[in-house]
Amino acid sequence: MPSLSLSLDSGPLAAALLIALSVLSLGALAWAVSLGRDPVKRRVDALAAGRSSLPASEIGEAVKRGLVSFLRRLAKPALPRRSWQLTQLKNNMLFAGFRSPHAVSIYLGIRVALCLSVPPVMMLTPLSARLQGPMYVLALVGGACLGFMLPGLWLDSVIRKRRNRIIRELPDVLDLLVIAVEAGLGLDAAIRRVAREVKLSCPIMASELNMVSLELKAGIPRQMALKNLANRSGVDDVSSLVTMLIQADRFGVSVGRSLRVHSDTVRTKRRQKLEEAAAKVPLKLLFPVLFLIFPAIMAVMAGPALIKVSESILK
Repeated sequence: MPSLSLSLDSGPLAAALLIALSVLSLGALAWAVSLGRDPVKRRVDALAAGRSSLPASEIGEAVKRGLVSFLRRLAKPALPRRSWQLTQLKNNMLFAGFRSPHAVSIYLGIRVALCLSVPPVMMLTPLSARLQGPMYVLALVGGACLGFMLPGLWLDSVIRKRRNRIIRELPDVLDLLVIAVEAGLGLDAAIRRVAREVKLSCPIMASELNMVSLELKAGIPRQMALKNLANRSGVDDVSSLVTMLIQADRFGVSVGRSLRVHSDTVRTKRRQKLEEAAAKVPLKLLFPVLFLIFPAIMAVMAGPALIKVSESILK
């Protein structure tokens, strides 16, 4: 009987968890596909291949469009009412590297979907049977809040990791820009060449520089394209680089010399940050040594003596 009741209790729970994981996996897959593939690029590739239209039998494309449309409908109640909030959310999506025009709607749709799906999953857990009255309602509200907050925490983590990658890749990109400009290339050609050379070693900066090159080819002024680079990165070092390039272009200063000075400044700041992090290591090691390693050492050193003392006292 206990095994039968256990199987009856765990059956609906496993099914609910499986359904929830399947829905979340499909949503995440649709989001990644929709943000990672450009529909304009797919159309251009199809025309270059001699096809007048995309194949209608692509089941994956249909599923993606359906999921994206569903998430966009879910996102309508969560859309910010004020323009500055929507602008800030769009900037956060750019900082995370998501350039799709539907990125905000998909992100908010996933937040609403998790907010609605986490409480039913919690009701099927064995822990919910022990909660009654206000605690049960509080647990459901807490689960909904947790489901709504998890995508925001994930987005903050993606933004932080991407900024760290940009800061780590920027000095190498600047060195190559200095070499390309001093070799006789113009700034536009140098940006295009460096974006092609660092595609494997610095993928994020290569993508950003490639975007700048595409904007320049499309006829956008250089100052605007560089400002867009600063707005997409959200890194102070990139913003200072853009300001320096705009001023050098406006006042006729040598771009190669300005890039070399800025490259030295960025590497000096990077070295100072590493030295600061190294100086904090002893303080961070103090608490693990004091509360974890030191008690073990004292137990090993003083343990035998305490045992002998206790034995002599008992005799």
